[in-house]
Amino acid sequence: MKGNDVISIDGLNIHFIDVVRGLKSEAGRVFRAVDKVEPETIAMSISNGEIDGLRDYVKEPFEVEMSRYEELYASRLSKFGDVFLPPPCFLAGLEAAEKGQLELIGIDMDDETHSAAYCAHVSGRDLFLHSIRLNFIKMKNFKAGSPRDFAIKWDRAVNNLRGFRLLESERERFMTDELKGLLKSKKRILAIIDAERAGNVRKFLLRELRK
Repeated sequence: MKGNDVISIDGLNIHFIDVVRGLKSEAGRVFRAVDKVEPETIAMSISNGEIDGLRDYVKEPFEVEMSRYEELYASRLSKFGDVFLPPPCFLAGLEAAEKGQLELIGIDMDDETHSAAYCAHVSGRDLFLHSIRLNFIKMKNFKAGSPRDFAIKWDRAVNNLRGFRLLESERERFMTDELKGLLKSKKRILAIIDAERAGNVRKFLLRELRK
């Protein structure tokens, strides 16, 4: 994607912007997308509980702890610019929604739903292999010409174990169902979706709407 590209689906009141978590410059892309689309609803690929957490952070900033994988991700992503947590793309979505008095909805799984999906798909073997693969990821050369390409390649490397792939696929289908429900209201929607999930979400959404 270039600059502030917005992906629209013909005949539907939904527009997408694929974002890279953590990259500071993504905030500007989100603000420009909001100005371009003039949505009534902003949907983000985090849960409503995480949106509440962002609101708490804005009121009283606190240190965000990162896992070892997240620390390595941030280190590699910094090649493309400053990195910050919580993700600037979602902080910008929250700010734009509040300034414009727009509806803001988290379309990802809540903690309970995610935990159930995690237990259903991720085996003990997956967990063990995931825990010992960090050194391999550290040595991996991610040849990416853009932050979006990097985010996608990172996701493929980190979530290539079967259980984690199934979990991420279920997340994508969950977000698809949430967007499908929002479309029934006929409101103009801007969907702010992680780059690594966005392609499948759009594919699943189009497939569902053709049924």
